[in-house]
Order: sequence, then C-alpha cells, then structure tokens
Amino acid sequence: MSKLSGQDALFLKVDRPHAASHCTMIYIYDQSTVEGQRLGFREIVHHISDRLDVSPVFKRKIIQVPFGLGYPYWVEDDLFDIDFHVRHFALPKPGDWRQFCILVSRIHARSVDLSRAPWEMYVIEGLDNIEGIPKGSFAILTKSHHAAMDGAAAAELTWALHDLAGAQGKPVAVVDNTPAASRVAQRWGMLDTVNRMLTDNITASARMALPLARVLPKLAIASLRKVASSVLSAEGGAPRTRFNSNVTSSRVWDSVTLDLGVVKQIKNLVPGATVNDAVLAMVGGAMRRYLMAKDELPEKSLVTLAPVNTRQGNESVAAGNTVSMLTFPLRTDIEDPLERLQALQAATSQSKAIQNAVGANDLTNLQKFAPPATLGLAGRLATLMGMGGKGPVVLHNCMVTNVPGPNVPLYMLGAKLVYWCGVGPLVDGLSLIWNPTSYCGKMFISLTSSPNVVPDPDFLAQCLKDSYEQLQAVAIQAAKAGTPKPVKAKRVARKAAVQKVNDKQML
Repeated sequence: MSKLSGQDALFLKVDRPHAASHCTMIYIYDQSTVEGQRLGFREIVHHISDRLDVSPVFKRKIIQVPFGLGYPYWVEDDLFDIDFHVRHFALPKPGDWRQFCILVSRIHARSVDLSRAPWEMYVIEGLDNIEGIPKGSFAILTKSHHAAMDGAAAAELTWALHDLAGAQGKPVAVVDNTPAASRVAQRWGMLDTVNRMLTDNITASARMALPLARVLPKLAIASLRKVASSVLSAEGGAPRTRFNSNVTSSRVWDSVTLDLGVVKQIKNLVPGATVNDAVLAMVGGAMRRYLMAKDELPEKSLVTLAPVNTRQGNESVAAGNTVSMLTFPLRTDIEDPLERLQALQAATSQSKAIQNAVGANDLTNLQKFAPPATLGLAGRLATLMGMGGKGPVVLHNCMVTNVPGPNVPLYMLGAKLVYWCGVGPLVDGLSLIWNPTSYCGKMFISLTSSPNVVPDPDFLAQCLKDSYEQLQAVAIQAAKAGTPKPVKAKRVARKAAVQKVNDKQML
C-alpha cells in the first residue's frame, strides 16, 4: 500500500463528468514485419499480461479517504481482470484516417473506471486506407488516469510492451520485465482511517516547510515584477479566445506527421533555439492562421501552458506526477515566421531562467506535499477558474506538452512501431491541447479539443501543416543563402479560408 502525492491527488479533485483527467497514448504497428502470420487479439492480450509486472500501477486501484481529508491510497485490485482492461475494436471499411480520428475521440471522451485499476487499452484493427501507414496495420490506445502517471511516466511504462531488434534479429526487451515481488492487498478499519487522515495533514504541512522556505526568498530575489511579466505579460495576461471556452463531454482529435530532421533545421535558424522552440513557432503560426480564418485573431499574442518534467537524474518515472508549469507567448501577433521563432527563443530562455532561479523541483514539491484538506478546495478553484484559462485574468489559451521518444525502431511481437502520439485531457477554460512526440526521425503533433470549440479539427491540422511548410521554406532559403533571412508570410485570404471552413464536414 502506498499513498498518492498531493500533485497526484489533485488530478482526482479536478475530475468532472464531462472533463476527466486521463491521458491517451496512440501506437500504430506495421504487421508486415511479423514472421509467418498476422497477430491475433488473444496473442496481443497475452503479451500485455506478461509485461504488466514492470510496474505495480497496472494492478492497483485508488482508494479515497472519506471527505477528502487524507491522501488517497493505492491498494491491490483484488478484482483485476486483464480482459476488462484490454478491449478489441475494428474500423469499418474503408478504414481511413477520418474514421480513426472519430474512434480515438470517442474512446478518449469516456472516463476511466476508478473502481478498478485506472487504465485501459484498446486494440484497433482495420487501418487499411491511411496515407503513410502500411495496409493491415493495427493500433493500440493506452488510456490512464493522470493521477497514476504523467506523460513521461506513461511513455516509460508503455515501453514495457516493446522490444528492440537485437543481434541476429532476436528481440531485446526495452525495460526489465522481471516479475516484481508479490504484493498483498491491505485494508484498514475506521480507526486506522482517522489516524491516517490526521497524520497526512500534520506531516504534509511539515514537509512543505522546506520547499516553501526555499521558494519564497528566491521569488523575492528574482523579483515579483519579472515573474509576473513572464507569467501574465505586461498587459495583464493572455487574450480571451474561443480556446478559453467550456468543453462538452465529446472530443475531437487529429494529428500531423512531420520530418524531425526538418524541424531541427528550422530550430537552427535561430542561435540557441531548441526543437521545442520550433514546435511552439509552428503551433503559434497554426493558431494565427486558424483564428484569422475565423476573423477572431486578437492583436495580443496567445499564450501557451507547458508542463516541464522536474524529476532528478535518479528519480523513478515508473508512476506518479513530477511536473512544473511554464507559460510562453506563442507570438501569434507576429506575421513573419522567422521573427516569430526569434521572439519565441528569447521568451522561452527568459522563462526557463526564472524557473531555474526559483527552483522547479521546489515548486513541484509544494504541490506534492500540499495538505490533503486543501486539495479539495484547490481542485474546485482550479476547475472554477478553468486552470487559469477563464478567470478574470486569462493566463493561457492552450497547452503544448512535448514527450520525446527514442531514435531507434521499437517492436511488439515482431510488429514494427511506425506511429506514436497522444491525446490530452481538457478542462473548462483549457479546451485545446497540442501533444508533440518524436520517434525514429519523425515528429507527430496531435491536437485535442472539444467540438464546440474546434468543430473542424482537420482544418486546424492543415493550418499546422501550412505553418510547418512556411518555416521549412525559410530553412531551405537560409541553406541556399548561407544565412537566414526573414521571409514575409503569405497573407491568408480570409474569405476563402472561411469558406473552406464552412465547406468542411464536421465531426
């Protein structure tokens, strides 16, 4: 038995029936690399079952303490049944991308059953008519509650399903799948529960003392003015847009596949820029194009929220959340793509410097060690204010959460992984999440939203492609000229773009 941290428990507190805090990873496999035959569903289920012991998360469920006055606990799920957690779907013919996006959206929209181990997997067959994906491929969707793991932990645990191509073609497990020591389910009575509630609240306050003592002086030294200008911007926050709306219980999802080598060429246009800066520049360009087509582009730049992994070098990523948050202006107020990238590089450098000065790990610890009695109030405030997206002062307009992957091919039962991307959790006020992932020379950027906010996800995905191609053209010109030169972006023909939106078939 182990208890959740304050940061993990907060994700339970912000859950709402129409906006649950779970994440989904999407993996697509090419079966042409499987020797002899196509993989069957039961074979995949047995493989998943054999690999579950790499982490206790897969066979544990969450027990809530009455009235939320103590930290929730992990206990063994005595009703664990692999067939409840792993399910089978097939796309109807023709098995195209649009059908796949609709199915992904519907699966992700449903809440995870918290009376069982908080994860599900879906094996989806029939991906026969998708550009860039070999015919006969299948997908696996892994859906887990955010209280169980953050993006880095989810990626690490999912690698337990995969093998590398070893010597003589023999598979080599990515992680050690030696069965963990046997665990015994534990229960406690009312007296134990009351004792734990009191202990959690007293000890949590004591544990907060050290990170709080570290953070406050650093905030003073860094200057509250500089922190406020970084987080809120000089004009008092982000502009209010359609992306700060409430969400429905439905979801829309789409993604774009890019060349990671080209993305690196784009980031090399600006000294000191990172791949993440290039991604933010592309996302900023996409949102600029999309809002221009709707005649809704504000003069002020949109702002994105960005989770940052704050684990120390030897800290386990097997479960739980260890993240801090930063905000960056997307510079949607800048038309020129190169100038936008330059401005983003300067902004991200400043925000990271402030975070380093304050101490990201200390900020994370403040959330981890928050007394349980305060978490319910914090969760209600977070949902009421839309995680900072719909209060009196809007702090951000979207989220961009980047999860880098390996540069070598991975296999599951001989089937080669050819696509990997994510679907993010939404809340009222934060109704658009971008999930960039990289794997084996490619970058996949997905978008998750609500149909009342983005009724045309395919058009927003096209805006991202156009933004990427525009920056790619700048990189090509810079390579030919030897030095990068700003290239003015082509003006979007608003009437034509709006007509294009209206002509799109909505999900």
